[in-house]
Amino acid sequence: MRVVEKAARSYDAAIIGSGFASTFFLYRYLKHAPPNARVLVLERGKWHTHADQIEMGHPSEIHESTTWVDKGPKQNLRWKFTIGFGGGSNCWWGNAVRLHPSDFKLKTKYGVGLDWPIDYDDIEPYYCEAEEVMQLSGPRERMLWPRSRPFPQPPHTLPLADRLLKEAYPEHHFAAATARPSRDTATRPKCCSNGVCHLCPIDSKFSILNSFMEPYEDARVEILLTAEARAIDVQGGQARGVMFRRNGQEYEVSADLVVLGANALFNPVIMQRSGLDHPLLGRRLHGSYSEYGEALLDGVDNFQGSSIICGMNYAKYDGDFRREHPSVLLETWNRGALRAEHGKWRQVVPFTLKLEDLPQDRSHVRLAHPDDDLPEVLYDELSPYTAKAVNRALQFAEEILSPLPVEGLRWLPSPDTIGGPHIYGTTMMGTDPATSILDANQIHHQVRNLVVVGSGSFPAGSQSNPTLTICAVAMKAADKIGAPA
Repeated sequence: MRVVEKAARSYDAAIIGSGFASTFFLYRYLKHAPPNARVLVLERGKWHTHADQIEMGHPSEIHESTTWVDKGPKQNLRWKFTIGFGGGSNCWWGNAVRLHPSDFKLKTKYGVGLDWPIDYDDIEPYYCEAEEVMQLSGPRERMLWPRSRPFPQPPHTLPLADRLLKEAYPEHHFAAATARPSRDTATRPKCCSNGVCHLCPIDSKFSILNSFMEPYEDARVEILLTAEARAIDVQGGQARGVMFRRNGQEYEVSADLVVLGANALFNPVIMQRSGLDHPLLGRRLHGSYSEYGEALLDGVDNFQGSSIICGMNYAKYDGDFRREHPSVLLETWNRGALRAEHGKWRQVVPFTLKLEDLPQDRSHVRLAHPDDDLPEVLYDELSPYTAKAVNRALQFAEEILSPLPVEGLRWLPSPDTIGGPHIYGTTMMGTDPATSILDANQIHHQVRNLVVVGSGSFPAGSQSNPTLTICAVAMKAADKIGAPA
């Protein structure tokens, strides 16, 4: 890896960020780039080894909550990302599921939300490639959507409660697909099931640092650390380069291609500083809604699983009911508080009930002034579509968990009552430049040598974790950019 102290002035491509979206784009871009290509990666944060992160107790010395200002009505957002080399791969938990084919066509199928300009089949091969890179563990049986390749690793062991749910829902309950390996890989030990996944003590979960340095070891790639991208130099409808700040000084590099992968909060404000105005830029910010609970069991001991999140139940994930209320995903956990009653200590199933939310124009991220350092975020109330389902959350959980001998359900305090840890929609892609900022390949509608990758491009989020889709869509964009005309 070529870490440079001062970047040269001209590159074939300048890539902003080194997280999932930027790295998987770079990985595919290099397959098309000529041997003499020059690529610069600008990373705002520092390089912290796994040992550094363990010592700090956090993936970065910059806490994510200090990088934006919450202007919302409740001020209770808990978004998670990392400012540092490897981005969110340092702090994610390794949950890596595909979106359902219906998630791409909500408007067409159910008359709500928005359609994506692509469908499941367009990115299915890229899903497979990302799963191979991450060495995902996942179920062997047929799932709810087509797969052209099996998971690279076998699934984690399910605890007894999940095995009972699997018997009751053979086509709707599965071992979680995860980048926490069930077997040792060439670079990582298998998951130790300690439940401290945000900062894995044995470096088991996939990260760019421990398993995907290949793009950065390419001689064509340079990386400049502690370089905060501020704006894109746009002239005559073309991106000419990137303006960035480092050690208090302002710099600019020129590039024939600019790839913006700073995440869904910072991509739109960099574009705002660049004069790339659009009525929807930074708007339609949305996430998901989660409730956390426990099912108290009668006579069934639990916690025999081999990873933190064990099962995913899709019994209420897709169907015509999505015209009226959101999709529901129930995740079961292999970590939680034991019961106090003698002889029933392990007779409990911790779970998360996740509801999709729909984008709303009034929820947004923006700069109050172009020279501001911190973007303002206003995440308004949940969409009416989701809000009316929240009161039914207990009913949904009771119905899904009914095959178990449940004594009762209880809700736990929620660490992220709205928004969840994932951020969608601020630089949305679509077919119409009037109602979207990017095209189906994450290329800016007007500035055709500007690519904006990440979950901000998602027209509609999902309660399913977005990471695998972020990687798949980024690789698709790189192939589009690199393929001969």
